Amino acid sequence: MRIGVYAGSFCPVTKGHVDAIEKASKLVDKLYVVVGINAEKKYAIPQDARLTMLQKAISHLKNVQAVVHSGMMTDFCKDVSATVMIKSIRNALDLQSVIDLSDINKSYWSGETVFVVGSKEYRHISSSLVRELAGLGKDFSEYVPICCVDEIKKYLAN
Repeated sequence: MRIGVYAGSFCPVTKGHVDAIEKASKLVDKLYVVVGINAEKKYAIPQDARLTMLQKAISHLKNVQAVVHSGMMTDFCKDVSATVMIKSIRNALDLQSVIDLSDINKSYWSGETVFVVGSKEYRHISSSLVRELAGLGKDFSEYVPICCVDEIKKYLAN
């Protein structure tokens, strides 16, 4: 069984995330989508809410399980016997970041870091864009899964 990991902060989950997770789910038999926790970072949406929204957004994918992990993602990969970590690429900056991450991962884990390219219609979407629009009181609903709009508004509205 080929096991993969797709990680992010999902603060909040976007249509771009869902698109990338759908693509990643086709590459493996089992995909863990991990809400990563960085103790040094302050999140606009609590961990449990990010996990719940992510679970709703990907519930249509039968080989995908959303979980929370704090610590190095390579440790999580080893714990679940994952052979591949899947990252999404929107632009050249993302590509450089994934290349750098792949090099670091090799020091701690024997698996491969691969990437999927975000669909053209979603490449401009990021969680930070959604947070910025929400902070400005603008409608961001076209950028996030419809099942999560109200929950996201609860945390990001002025």
